Amino acid sequence: MPHFNWDSTYSVKVKQFDDDHQELFRIINSLHDTLMARRGQEVLQNVLDELLRYSEKHFAGEEAVMRSAGYPKLAAQIEQHRRFTAKIKELSATYQEASLGITVDALDFLTEWLKKHILAMDIQYGDFLNAKGFA
Repeated sequence: MPHFNWDSTYSVKVKQFDDDHQELFRIINSLHDTLMARRGQEVLQNVLDELLRYSEKHFAGEEAVMRSAGYPKLAAQIEQHRRFTAKIKELSATYQEASLGITVDALDFLTEWLKKHILAMDIQYGDFLNAKGFA
């Protein structure tokens, strides 16, 4: 059973970004499944690496579109994106250096951050980008 379920509440009305967000949900669910199954460290590290890579790719694409459209809240988006990727890097480094497991609290942080970011920040750009021809 997924830890983090996508539904239309999370739609930002831009297909590319909805697809990206659904993939982020999938990766976080994979992290959850790996954590709950107590799979090996290598598997867990691979999932964290995938989350970081995909987040950075998504954020770069999202920021590029917002920049080209002249989105007025771009700076706030960039700041939040940087904080999220920094947190993933911090979790990954802590996990690697100290051989500590990723905790349920860390997983909950990632889940809650993404939910809140989409619902509080990303939802705001949907209509703006739609008006600029992005759908």
